[in-house]
Amino acid sequence: MGEMSDGGKLVGWSIDGDGIGRIRMRDEAGRNTFSGEFVDQFVESLSAMEAAGTARVCIVEGLPDVFCGGADKQSLIDLCDGKTVVKDLVISERLVNAPFPLIAAMEGHAVGGGLAVAVCCDIVLAARESRYGAVFMTMGFTPGMGITTLLEELVGPFIANEMMYTGKRFKGRELETKGTNINHILPRAEVAARARDIALQICEKNPKSVALLKYTLSARKKKLLIEARLQEDMMHRLSFGYPETKKTIQDFYAQ
Repeated sequence: MGEMSDGGKLVGWSIDGDGIGRIRMRDEAGRNTFSGEFVDQFVESLSAMEAAGTARVCIVEGLPDVFCGGADKQSLIDLCDGKTVVKDLVISERLVNAPFPLIAAMEGHAVGGGLAVAVCCDIVLAARESRYGAVFMTMGFTPGMGITTLLEELVGPFIANEMMYTGKRFKGRELETKGTNINHILPRAEVAARARDIALQICEKNPKSVALLKYTLSARKKKLLIEARLQEDMMHRLSFGYPETKKTIQDFYAQ
């Protein structure tokens, strides 16, 4: 068994004796938003798990009330000011290229880039009580992290369009009535246990065959992410350059 303590970290990882890996997003103060330190630790955790070589499957989990909140305010302001480039896309790329199946266990809310973390996984669980949305346009700029091509894989093209155009955050119980491709929408208290049950079923299978299947099934998502990056980078260069975008971001975070 390979294992690492999460002590003091914004993002930690572990692998248990059954071969179930876990990426734990635990930045309570920052509400699991993509600060530079958070992104670095997320990538480091995934790299360490891959290097350990004993994970057969990985559950990606957040806080009980917040799965992941997407970009932090300062990163967005820096993008408007031309001080930095979009960094959080690396999370999407690393998830899509992981060598083992990924299960997003979204007990809490997931918005913007936080929802992108889930759409880059292979199996997705959501909570009836929590809210999920692609809120980019609410802040004045176009969607990123692969959302433009990958979100429709999860919720269907028309619900994805509504999410992206309006920025509406749907409760899990709303999505449950809309025929999405989310694997399971459950009471929040049941999400973690269901994710582990699915992970155990995967761990029972031949790990070499699981790895082959993962490689094959992830090929489409890799292509979709490449397509998204080309379009999203172009849209970001324009939309973050609009003078009103910075004010909209500041107003959004002041709410």
